[in-house]
Amino acid sequence: MTLTSSLKAVVIASLLVVSTALAGLTKAGDGVASFKGVGPAGFKIEGKTKSVDVKDDGKAITVVVGLKDLETGISLRDNHMREKYLEVDKFPEATLVVANDQVTWPEDGKSSEGQAKGTFTVHGVSKDVSFKYKITNSGGTYAVEGEAPVNFKDHGVNVPSYMGITVKPDITILSKFNAKKG
Repeated sequence: MTLTSSLKAVVIASLLVVSTALAGLTKAGDGVASFKGVGPAGFKIEGKTKSVDVKDDGKAITVVVGLKDLETGISLRDNHMREKYLEVDKFPEATLVVANDQVTWPEDGKSSEGQAKGTFTVHGVSKDVSFKYKITNSGGTYAVEGEAPVNFKDHGVNVPSYMGITVKPDITILSKFNAKKG
């Protein structure tokens, strides 16, 4: 359960940071990354973190999500996710790297949305991932939202299980942040 929350948060944050054609893009204000998972009998879990950063080297945008502050709403589950499943002492962050040409940055007052691809890394394992994004430009500030499906097992993360309730390995990660040029 806790692992699912952490992974989703990481993936979401990574997806939202994905940007294109804007060298010098930096985060503006707060961001959030989260994940959603499901289990048997309608069981649902969500994890969130505000530890989201964006880096731009002129060729690719990297969204960095810190996992040490991942919260699921239950402290014991938070500890299990961080320590037992995500192993944040060894793997403190998740990242999404997206080539600049994968995303369309809209003109002021407009929005763009689409599908893109990037490389998502969590638990020390990198895999290609496809994601949906939406970017809205308001006075040079870009509101970025992203969503991607991720499977824990693809990244070497054990599927969270507690007291007979096991989360499905497929989760959805979400990310939201604002960014500016320069």
